[in-house]
Amino acid sequence: MSVRTLVAVGLALSAAALFALTTNLHRGAASAVPMHEAGPVRLLLRLLRTPRWLLGSLAAMIALGLHAAALRFGTVIVVQAVLSTGLVLALALESVRERRRPSRAEVVGWVLVVGGVIALLSLARPHGGRVIGPLALVVTLVLAVLVALLGLLVERTRLPRPVVAVVMGAAAGTCFALDAVFLKAVAGSVTPVGWRTILDLGGFVVASVLGNLVVQRAYQQAPLRDVLPAVTAADPVAAAVVGVAVLHEHLRPGDLAVGGLVGGLAAMVVGIVAATTAVSDSPDEPDESAPPDESAPPDEPALPDEPAVAR
Repeated sequence: MSVRTLVAVGLALSAAALFALTTNLHRGAASAVPMHEAGPVRLLLRLLRTPRWLLGSLAAMIALGLHAAALRFGTVIVVQAVLSTGLVLALALESVRERRRPSRAEVVGWVLVVGGVIALLSLARPHGGRVIGPLALVVTLVLAVLVALLGLLVERTRLPRPVVAVVMGAAAGTCFALDAVFLKAVAGSVTPVGWRTILDLGGFVVASVLGNLVVQRAYQQAPLRDVLPAVTAADPVAAAVVGVAVLHEHLRPGDLAVGGLVGGLAAMVVGIVAATTAVSDSPDEPDESAPPDESAPPDEPALPDEPAVAR
């Protein structure tokens, strides 16, 4: 592994830690807003006045700077894969907040995520890449818009809420992989601010805002453990496709590299699902789908509702 790749990995790990903190703060703020009070745009405007959400956004801005620096030194495939390790910290932070000890299955899932990243870095060794033209950037931006629309429209269907959360999370993760294309172009720019830099920066802002709009709406509807796996899994998978097909990033020669890329991504996805499924199946986790207890005497006065606990 080259020195540039090692620097990219270190920067991406730092960004992943801050993005994990952002995820927990944003999820807590969004889940406190009742579903019937705001649509996706009004939700975002309301969150802009919430201290918890703003603190998470500050952490996200610092993480974004680290993310851009990582993309300057490494490929989109490498950086987005390393960023997925933020899932481990995000779920660990949630378990601390819920005062719940991680299960053995969760830990195994976390190990699979980290092992998948290591396999991808050591066997596939993505490298290279090139600056893409304006037409490819426009196509990338259109694709981000279409993916975001799919994520927002799926909530209008009659699909079960967990399924909707997975689709919306996957749409948001894909948008975040696509915005990395623009961010890498901005980070690698060596010329003064011109029309191309403005185009790259504008594309990043649009793709990022779309991804955040979808994911905030998903956080409003479902627990973090339903949404975050899809976001985290879709990001590196989409980044691998975009990196190879659009940015022309290369793997080391041989079938072992392809196996490392596919196997590493598969291990990451399985680990993500395993870790979050284990959290959902925890005996300490309340079953939100269970019917209310009707065993209390009918003349017993009802207690006032407890304030919703942000997850």
